[in-house]
Amino acid sequence: MALPRFFIGGDQAQQAPAPAVELFLSRDTEAYHHITHVLRLAKGEQVEIVLRDAWTAWLCEIEQLDETGVQFRYLEAIESAQLPFETTLVLGFSKGDTNEKVVRQATELGVSRIIPVLFERSISRPDVKKAQAKIERLRKIAVAAAQQSHRSDLSQVEELQSFKELLNFLDDFQADLIAVPWEEEQCTALSELIKTTTLSEPPQAFRLVIIIGPEGGISTNEIDQLREVTAHSVSLGPTILKVDTAVCAALAIAHDVLAEKYGSLLY
Repeated sequence: MALPRFFIGGDQAQQAPAPAVELFLSRDTEAYHHITHVLRLAKGEQVEIVLRDAWTAWLCEIEQLDETGVQFRYLEAIESAQLPFETTLVLGFSKGDTNEKVVRQATELGVSRIIPVLFERSISRPDVKKAQAKIERLRKIAVAAAQQSHRSDLSQVEELQSFKELLNFLDDFQADLIAVPWEEEQCTALSELIKTTTLSEPPQAFRLVIIIGPEGGISTNEIDQLREVTAHSVSLGPTILKVDTAVCAALAIAHDVLAEKYGSLLY
């Protein structure tokens, strides 16, 4: 059974790697609450710790646990698999708990960055204060999902952006491929598009952007503007998918094809 994994602050990253060094997790963190009240771990038990910024996973032992926090002792480094590609997910900001589902699932599937965007047909349009609260919530979900899926890095959840800001980002990002699953696309499948795309040579990571629209879909006008920044509309099949289903399908297809083309998930 896999050991529980936790992400802790990067302010301690300069101490690693050093087996004799100790790490401290204060009581005012969600990880402390999870360790003490959910898992009820005790002194001497082992966990896996990922240091932010250093993004290094370590096997650690709980050396001390009290009302002030948890003290960990390094035992050994944990080798972590690295994908030979980076995926940025552009998410059409949606209503209800769809955004939370997508961030959790996309993090588990290994995306590097998630950019929430207000499209023309986005129903949910929170004001600045509510938008910031929602983004902070999504970032906490990304951390929890990364810990649960034993990633040694974290999906970066960006601020909520306008469609114009998205176009500016794509124009500057220099992606190797931008794919837009669109229900009106009938000719090009996502898998076929990736198979015919030239890949980067490791250790240079292939940079993929997948754009999923909101509940109402992406308008023809938006598709035209995306094509102007080299995006390709693609099909995920003959049926209309919900936002969270489309995200999982697109990421699974894309990562499977990329893994097959590279011949390995490691570099």
